[in-house]
Amino acid sequence: MDYVKFADIRPASYNPRKITDNAFVELQGSLKTLGFILPIIVNRDNMTIVAGHQRTKAAMAVGLEEAPVYFISGVDIESEILFNQVHNGVELEPAELSICKKPREVGKFYDNVPAEDFDIKDANASIVKDICRLIVKFGDALCAIVCGDEVVFGNNYIKAAATLGYPVHCYFLEGGKRGIFDYYFKKDYGVFNYDHIERADFMQGRAQPPRHKGIDWSVLYREVVPNLEKEDKRKVKILDFGCGKAMFINKLRRELGYRYAIGLEFFNHNLKGISIAKGHEMIDAFISYIKENGIHDGGVFDYTICDAVLNSVNTQAAEDAVLICLNLFTKMGGKVFVSGRSKEVALKQYEAKRNTVDCTTTVQFFDENGLTAFMQEGQWFFQKFLTKEQVQAMFERFGFEPFMQYNKSGYWGWGAYKVRELSRQEYIDAINLEFNLNLPNNQSYNRQGDILPLFGLID
Repeated sequence: MDYVKFADIRPASYNPRKITDNAFVELQGSLKTLGFILPIIVNRDNMTIVAGHQRTKAAMAVGLEEAPVYFISGVDIESEILFNQVHNGVELEPAELSICKKPREVGKFYDNVPAEDFDIKDANASIVKDICRLIVKFGDALCAIVCGDEVVFGNNYIKAAATLGYPVHCYFLEGGKRGIFDYYFKKDYGVFNYDHIERADFMQGRAQPPRHKGIDWSVLYREVVPNLEKEDKRKVKILDFGCGKAMFINKLRRELGYRYAIGLEFFNHNLKGISIAKGHEMIDAFISYIKENGIHDGGVFDYTICDAVLNSVNTQAAEDAVLICLNLFTKMGGKVFVSGRSKEVALKQYEAKRNTVDCTTTVQFFDENGLTAFMQEGQWFFQKFLTKEQVQAMFERFGFEPFMQYNKSGYWGWGAYKVRELSRQEYIDAINLEFNLNLPNNQSYNRQGDILPLFGLID
């Protein structure tokens, strides 16, 4: 471990934490009372703070000029961001704390405590996995805190070090300060907020789950199809909004004979990237469909399907726009089917005793609306997870009345009738957003002007 002067380091632009004024005052109190007992992490190549942004600000506010630090180097921006997120993951301590069998002198940092000196009780497998990955690639830049003989901070880190056979970095705090430690360290010194992060809409096409050709239908479509079987295939009008590769909507039309089934997808990914031409073709087909079939009973479609799209939005405004479009496109009394990812299930995965998540998945941190983000191929990639309460709130907000709901395989889904129109301005704003999503190389579809007149939304 080293020490670094605050004058020599700078904050990272991507830091997702946002702290309140009251929490900032409490954080200053923590530093004045306990000292700087958890080192920050700094990228030595550019002297950027990787983890510890809020503690650095608070330390400067109370007159400190330097902090304990672990340096990393040779990291790309994606790994640097992952270090930031995993460092916050260390804060997700298990219920049963590990024990240090050989406590050291208090008030000091130690870099070479054997992992065998700890009786490890519990750990979060998902977080341990990511910590192991980073330690192997970039070295150990994390630190645990022992108070008395209990590991009060960094249990997951110690488990990772033990798994790899690495010694543990550790600070030893006198046992009599346990109450003070709990008071300060169990406070929330920042909520995750991604508002300041630049978003590339075209990345979000990858947030939808892969569709394997071997399956007959998705979970949502298994609810849709029995309803469609009661309809006249020659007349019923069906839209899959955000249809991905259109596997299921094409099956309805080509194999099952639903003549008026159509899909719309803005981010048509192929092996080389996004086919913008294909997106324009689908928008053109959508426009022709509406012109040919007209608008009746306050909409175009008897059935509107939106399968695993809401988990791929990158802002709350984008989620709202999707649901408003579903309302606009659907006839009054028509059926809308929607699915997305469950926040409750995602949180349970982090608490699991075994690693049940995919080996490429990293720890996720949610903002107040259920949005989480990580870096992929130099672009921020977002996923949206919703609670049961957030799902229930959709119906009244967007003019729907549910007749079916489920929670399966980490996804929620519902079917509902359209029972109420929304405001003209809401429709205009939603079309302006959805039909002008940004694309690679500073392009956008810019097709909102073609859609608005179809629905009488141009004066």
